[in-house]
Amino acid sequence: MLLNAPVRVALLGCGRIAHVHAGYLRSLPGVRLVGACDAAAEAREAFTRRWALPTCASVREMLGALEPQIVHVLTPPHTHASLAIELMRAGVDVFVEKPMALSVADADAMIAVARETGRTLTVDHNRWFDPVVLRARAALQSGILGELVGVDVFASFGEADTGQQSWKQALPGGPIFDTAPHPAYLVHGFVGKAKRVGVLAQRGEDGAVAELRAVIEAERGLATLTMSRGARPFANTVTLLGTKQTALINLNNMTVVFRRLPRLPKLVAKVFPNLDEARQLIAATVANTLAFVVGRQRFYPGIGLHLRAFYAAYQNGGELPVTPEDGRAVVELLQQLLGGQMQHYSTRGSEEAAA
Repeated sequence: MLLNAPVRVALLGCGRIAHVHAGYLRSLPGVRLVGACDAAAEAREAFTRRWALPTCASVREMLGALEPQIVHVLTPPHTHASLAIELMRAGVDVFVEKPMALSVADADAMIAVARETGRTLTVDHNRWFDPVVLRARAALQSGILGELVGVDVFASFGEADTGQQSWKQALPGGPIFDTAPHPAYLVHGFVGKAKRVGVLAQRGEDGAVAELRAVIEAERGLATLTMSRGARPFANTVTLLGTKQTALINLNNMTVVFRRLPRLPKLVAKVFPNLDEARQLIAATVANTLAFVVGRQRFYPGIGLHLRAFYAAYQNGGELPVTPEDGRAVVELLQQLLGGQMQHYSTRGSEEAAA
């Protein structure tokens, strides 16, 4: 391998999210996307048509033909652990989609192999890097919000697709599990490792979890996590409750509004917060619209920003933006949220089409 040569990256899984990764990888300095792998011929053909890159039908073929240094594991969640372990034992570094694994035992096995082989292992907690979340994180770090006293996270999710994503119905708790890592890693990011978790859940007629409400006591404060299959319109929000200000993050609309304590006469103070929040929303909406029009903003911006941060750390020997231990903590929280669902999940084959 030539000194200072671009990092060779391959994608394992050619589904929808692989195209998002490919688009962002193509824009990163010092990174070369060399191809992809998927057991499904139709997915491989679609990837090659779009990106003009070679694809392979098996992991062995991918390792031999493409010689990647890093592989992004973009397959369904139940395959993450076995594939990551196989790749690390083959001498390849791994960037795995959320969740890291389906059980703490699998996450521990992945970490053990990473240490044994000296390979890099990280997890894509992409919404932790969404621009609005980064802005709220900066406000919290700077002290603008004051002391964080609580976090409330809400996430909508839908039914399992009947096509390539039908595997979602078989996940622990059903389709909820495909979305649950997002609110789980946001809770973990803001308040740390969960110590106690109380959960109420309801199932739909299909037997899958349809509504979930959790109260979490964590290292740095309290949090609530709410997930709903029935609530409309779909929403994904985070509320950071500070002693000075509250941050209202709308992940779908890509806005963050800071609710401030007005120091005004009582009558004026009843009106001013609405005007202030409206001003912030209008400004953010205009800025987002312009960013999309001129191409500065794309869908899944957190994936792009996370990849940029990860590859900068990888190339310069810096600290990983998401550590394997972060991934494990989120899997542990998921296990607490869904209880025995995860303990009894049966791992199946390791080379299915990606999400």
